[in-house]
Amino acid sequence: MNLFSNIKSVLVVLSSRSMAFDLSALRNFISHSYPGSAVFFISTSGDPLGVSGPRQVDLVIDFTRPGSRQPWFFASRMKRHARHTVGRGKKGGFGRGGYDRLFNEAEDASLPSDYLDRERAIQRKVLELAGIEIVCQGGVTEDLSKDIALKLPPMQK
Repeated sequence: MNLFSNIKSVLVVLSSRSMAFDLSALRNFISHSYPGSAVFFISTSGDPLGVSGPRQVDLVIDFTRPGSRQPWFFASRMKRHARHTVGRGKKGGFGRGGYDRLFNEAEDASLPSDYLDRERAIQRKVLELAGIEIVCQGGVTEDLSKDIALKLPPMQK
């Protein structure tokens, strides 16, 4: 389900408030959706986390909430250095209006009220807008080890 073609480098702007996925999980999700792409991470302040990325990238995924503290014109700079941009906010918001795809969390009434569950749902939807599939895993099954032992025939002497 690649929405964008010819993606070789991805820059992920991590939220300073909370992250639903760790860096290795995000790198894994992105690598499965865009094989052969290099994934780089930066903080909301623009500092690289790990290896510093190139100046020009193919895709920027911005998890920063609207109204978060960022350097001036950070979103405009991200748009200028990328071919495609995905983020969260309003279409007419300051700086983010130029993003290719935006998820407006203020208009979505189906989001959970718990803060961490809400952030997880929003970040999943932003990843879906970027064409990155996240496989839902089922719940953990109950422990049957004691029941299995009771159903075995008795041991012979």
